Amino acid sequence: MKRYVVLAICLLSIGTASAWNKFAQQCIATLAEQNLTEKAKSETTKILGGDLASGAWWLQTIAKDEATKHTASWHYINVTADLKSTTSSQKDGVVQIENCIDILTNRAEHSDSTVVAALKTVIHLVADMHNLAHVRIENIPHSRRNFNFQISNGFTGKKAALATSSWRKFWDSNIINRHATYTPQLFADDLQTCYGADKERFSKGDVRHWAADMARLAAPLYKWAEPDMIMSREQHNRLEPMNDKTMARAGYRLAALLNDIFK
Repeated sequence: MKRYVVLAICLLSIGTASAWNKFAQQCIATLAEQNLTEKAKSETTKILGGDLASGAWWLQTIAKDEATKHTASWHYINVTADLKSTTSSQKDGVVQIENCIDILTNRAEHSDSTVVAALKTVIHLVADMHNLAHVRIENIPHSRRNFNFQISNGFTGKKAALATSSWRKFWDSNIINRHATYTPQLFADDLQTCYGADKERFSKGDVRHWAADMARLAAPLYKWAEPDMIMSREQHNRLEPMNDKTMARAGYRLAALLNDIFK
């Protein structure tokens, strides 16, 4: 426990860290905010001095301290070959979320700065664990590293073109950028409209259950997603609503988690 409190204060060096882009992080936080109880909203606002979105990107902006480089692994979750989250490694995102839950649940025992750090960490890492490129599966080697591939524009002949991307960049930003004309609030509103009926189902379980759920979604992708592949336009189009739905999962689950902590 003491070891974690130090980590919570030190937090994250972003030199090699990867995360959903700022827009996606703020969308997820905004959706969560819309689904907080009055008490949870009051408590989180008091801690952050603002809404959840105000703390969503903090982990990506703090100083790149050499001493905190090891925390880059917190952005990822690790599951076994049978798609379960059983690790106790402090390098794992699920474990760090659980550590933060402990701090927030027992916040009277901790300094204000530690509580603020824990809440901002939870906001960011609950979002990141729902990024499909951040799910590392034990028996799928290329799920555990970044790789480059090409995306077809869907045309043939002279109009045909390929764009190069990395797997993480695709999920962290490329697939989100189609919403560039939106604000986080507008996109969160759309997610609420499209997936509000799924809120109760998505919110069931705990962080370990959510990690297993994300692994079940990620694993089939690696039957065709591999280094140097060419992603068809049809495949790309199927992944867009899948990504939106995982963002909705993240928002509803973050809200459920905070509502439980601040009940």
